[in-house]
Amino acid sequence: MTASLPAGRLIAARRGPDVVATPLHLVPGALGETLVVTGLPLDELVGGTRLRAGTALLELTAPGEAGGLRDGEDAGARAGARVVEAGVARIGDAVVIEAVPVPLEDALDLHPFAPADVVEVVREYLDRARAAGLTEVRLIHGRGRGVQREAVRRVLAGSPGVLAYADAPPGRGGWGATIVRLQAP
Repeated sequence: MTASLPAGRLIAARRGPDVVATPLHLVPGALGETLVVTGLPLDELVGGTRLRAGTALLELTAPGEAGGLRDGEDAGARAGARVVEAGVARIGDAVVIEAVPVPLEDALDLHPFAPADVVEVVREYLDRARAAGLTEVRLIHGRGRGVQREAVRRVLAGSPGVLAYADAPPGRGGWGATIVRLQAP
């Protein structure tokens, strides 16, 4: 059984000290309004978390001077936010967590991903790893029949910034993982 992510509700919208009428037509960029929500652990959510408020997609940032989200039950719990995808938000709309950022590490286990998504996941991971300055990463694809291994190797062969790749040593996954040497950014 998997636990569901918490969901909240939009209970008010403010611009400075003034209450703002809804619907709010939110456009991409910094969120100028303060959306007051209940039911979400704002003080536990990290920057990069994405929330759907009505039809708008928001991404949490560091708390700023104006705009963002505030907890309706704990006025001290605040988060900055920017609008990633335009949409409309109304009082009473659900505010749900859509994506939580995963910390970048030097290994990526591909088992949790659908086979159809592996190529795109590997491409994005390599881009992020290089941007973070990692020069060696390990992609864990499993042993099986070698289908995922070959898909990973095709991505690596066509990826700029990949200097070399090979099966991992036995203590790091053997032929169930691939070690990738990356060019420094």
